Amino acid sequence: MDLRERLIVALDLPSKKEAMEFVDRLGNKVAFYKVGSQLFTKEGPAVVRELKERGKKVFLDLKFHDIPNTVAESVVAAACLGADIVSLHSFGGFEMMESAAKRLWQLDAPTKPLLLAVTI
Repeated sequence: MDLRERLIVALDLPSKKEAMEFVDRLGNKVAFYKVGSQLFTKEGPAVVRELKERGKKVFLDLKFHDIPNTVAESVVAAACLGADIVSLHSFGGFEMMESAAKRLWQLDAPTKPLLLAVTI
């Protein structure tokens, strides 16, 4: 594993503009960034797309927690955006997490994101 990928830098900033300025300041020293709910809710998928266009890896930390089918389709949408890691909230239960994993593996894509279950 590339040493630059061992560190995931959180883009817990209020705007895409500020996030990309921060990414620019770090340059090639960092390859992996976390996009959480604050930035994603304000800026949407565009922030993930721009990071991917810049050759960065993305941890989409939205802690999906809903009925199994909704979470499964949300994971597919994140995969289509190019997310490398996607978080689920484990309180959604085994059925929800299993549904997301099964649906992801049905996806015809060369790479699929790692699913990460988070707890309280």
